[in-house]
Amino acid sequence: MRSLYILSLSFFIVLPLQAEGMQLFRSKKSSEKDNTSQSSRNEREVIADDFVKTEVTTRKNIESVIPVKRIPNGWVFRDELLAPWESNLPAVLSIIPDTTVEVIYHDDNRTTREGFVLPIKRASVEFQYTSRLTHELIMLEFVNVDFIYSTTNNNDSHFILEGITKKVKLKDTGFPQLAASDIIKHKVLMEYGSPKEFDGVWHIYEDINSTYKVRELDERNIKVETKSLQVTDKLEKAIDDTYSKQGIEYKKRLMVQGIDI
Repeated sequence: MRSLYILSLSFFIVLPLQAEGMQLFRSKKSSEKDNTSQSSRNEREVIADDFVKTEVTTRKNIESVIPVKRIPNGWVFRDELLAPWESNLPAVLSIIPDTTVEVIYHDDNRTTREGFVLPIKRASVEFQYTSRLTHELIMLEFVNVDFIYSTTNNNDSHFILEGITKKVKLKDTGFPQLAASDIIKHKVLMEYGSPKEFDGVWHIYEDINSTYKVRELDERNIKVETKSLQVTDKLEKAIDDTYSKQGIEYKKRLMVQGIDI
């Protein structure tokens, strides 16, 4: 009887312990499963949040980009290229609406590194244009690069377009009155973006083909200068080919070929 009582008591003691152990084991697995599920949800939320942030940032970057207008690659009127750089003088004269324009020829003396003084043959054409808001004085500038190689290259077809200078005067617009600073702010900076350089006077832009400079003269007047870099390089190359030490020796070799001794 006593043995039966001890056996029964042992059974009731062991059973709750096993049940508790089983319950604890199941709780541990369930806890690990819950933690894994929570971690997966957190990762998905972080990825989704990063995607949204990236998408918003990208959209903001796209919306903040202002298209920048290319600087002129020659004589441009109302966004139309009338004469690209290196157009010859007769071709450009045929485009100018004022048929009474006069071509002015002049020499620009240049001293080389070797001490030679040579004349650079230049020409310019000046005419006026009036619009509803402005009065413009336009000067087209030409240079004869071929003359450096041979003095026989002296007709108008050898003069090529190398630069444009424009002075723009604002008319009386009433209220509100446009000022030169408004043209710089709302026209130049908005269309061409930030300049490559600002020296305190000139807003200077540059690409592989041209330089474009704008400045205020006073409250009603601005000045614009555009120049071809390629024509400038061609001129410097012609001077170096002809008047450098190597160029002089090469020219002598060509000259002596016609001498029969």
